[in-house]
Amino acid sequence: QRTLDTNTYEIKMACTKHFCYNILKGGFIMPSEKEKFVTKQYVPMGEPIVQNDHTIIYHVKCLCEPGKPDGILKMYRQQNREALYKRLYQLDYSEWPHIYNVKYFDGNTLVVEKYLEGNTLEELLKQNKENNTVFSEEEAYRIMSKLCECIAGLLRPDPPIIHSDIKPSNIFITSAGAVKLLDFVNDKTPKRKHEKKLISLLGMIFHRMLTGSAPANKKCTYEGRYESVIRKCLEKNPEQRYQSISELKEDLKEAKERAPKNIVSKTAGIPYALTFPFQGAILAFEWILICFFLKKEQTSAMCLFAIAFFIHFVLFLARRHAFFQKRNIQISTARKALPLLILALVLALLSQIVPFLIF
Repeated sequence: QRTLDTNTYEIKMACTKHFCYNILKGGFIMPSEKEKFVTKQYVPMGEPIVQNDHTIIYHVKCLCEPGKPDGILKMYRQQNREALYKRLYQLDYSEWPHIYNVKYFDGNTLVVEKYLEGNTLEELLKQNKENNTVFSEEEAYRIMSKLCECIAGLLRPDPPIIHSDIKPSNIFITSAGAVKLLDFVNDKTPKRKHEKKLISLLGMIFHRMLTGSAPANKKCTYEGRYESVIRKCLEKNPEQRYQSISELKEDLKEAKERAPKNIVSKTAGIPYALTFPFQGAILAFEWILICFFLKKEQTSAMCLFAIAFFIHFVLFLARRHAFFQKRNIQISTARKALPLLILALVLALLSQIVPFLIF
């Protein structure tokens, strides 16, 4: 601690006291081993990232690990997850963050994990909702495929690792694109029954990634190349769902190779600013100005508005195309061409009418 400058030392002690306060607040007296754990080995670097009745999570500096890396310290209040996390520590699979240490004090389980850069799937879904967008089919497939691999990895050991709380907030997407599972909760559910339950959950997660919303009453509203996969995941009768994660993953792979459907999604929700009536009216006004200055032989003004018209038109088509791709909307060539033909006819008509209106 003497090697730290004064400010760092004060922050370190303040954070440590804050952590100790959270322990004492629960009615516990910190033993020396626990005090050493949070003041000498894994030192909090700030206020809690998450704090509720069940869990406290800190960003910590792992002083006792090689290279003193950053880590995440999770305290599960009044929960004994020691055996589960010690098994995860021993297996050290890539399906979850590397675990540095596991301790059990006074009815609380303390777990120190590797610090990961990225976001939970829940955070990404909320960002998409705020931006009025969804995952592309390619992005959703990549995440779902890796998620299936993660779950298959959990079920492979004997006995299998049963994670009973798989949800978007417990699925972490690293900045490198890897998928990790967080906050394991053990369950004694038989493997086969658990696997069928997971398949239904995966169907709901996949649906939410592609449409932005969970399927109401497990009814699929998504239309696209993965529609049949989601519908089978969401079957009310467990016997009619996929019977294993490997079967689901195989069908996902086959669906990826299919040609996309030519559909207009019912959930498209195209912003009014990207519709042809709105942008067409603005383009028509710009065209009238071009015709006006052309008739008046004001070449410079006419060229200026012609350039503005061209840039506006190209940006509009580019933004509309990008929106359709992001929302997984495929439209036939004929339906794409029809609004353009109508706009061209309107502009041609204006070219004939405007000169007669100018005195």
